[in-house]
Amino acid sequence: MPRGERDAYDVVVEPRRTLATNAVLTSLAALVPVGVALLWLTWSSGLWPVVVTLGAVAGVIGLVAHRRYLDSFAALDAQHFVKRGWLPGFVRVRRDRIAEVVVVSSYVPHSTDVVLQLVAFDAVGVRLFRMRGHYWPDEAIMTVHDALGAASTVVTKPVSLRDFYRAYPHARYWYEGRPGVSMPIVAALFALATGALVLVYGRLA
Repeated sequence: MPRGERDAYDVVVEPRRTLATNAVLTSLAALVPVGVALLWLTWSSGLWPVVVTLGAVAGVIGLVAHRRYLDSFAALDAQHFVKRGWLPGFVRVRRDRIAEVVVVSSYVPHSTDVVLQLVAFDAVGVRLFRMRGHYWPDEAIMTVHDALGAASTVVTKPVSLRDFYRAYPHARYWYEGRPGVSMPIVAALFALATGALVLVYGRLA
């Protein structure tokens, strides 16, 4: 976040930096061996420029995503709460619209990992914004909670994600806890990747 933009706010917090590092290392570990193998297989057929081009495109997309992640922040001034994530979109909410802030520790079933969640609602219970501990450090979440100064509920006993969504159904994002929605998307991406590999190997045969 540029220093001039940071100075415009009273409170600024940033997401976990280790998440970006882990994502880069995981992507390299997964893609580099595949890219090298495809490059070796396509070298004699003259199709290697296609592999190089696809690798360059993937690299550019990764760099853009990494840059956007490093520019992510959440901030407050006297009038607004703003949040910029690495995905497209920008949250800007007037603080006087925030009627309640809920902070809950949640966990996935059969897991010992506890993740802090902050959700802000308006007067009719509509979610205005949410901060998840997967993305934001606990210190950042509590800093925002304290700075908002709105009526709040802090649930200290960890609850399962299922109970969290049951208690606060409007806190759920469209893709969370809905395998009927997320699984077809994952299957489509897998089919697309498989089809691309079939085309490459078909050209090599």
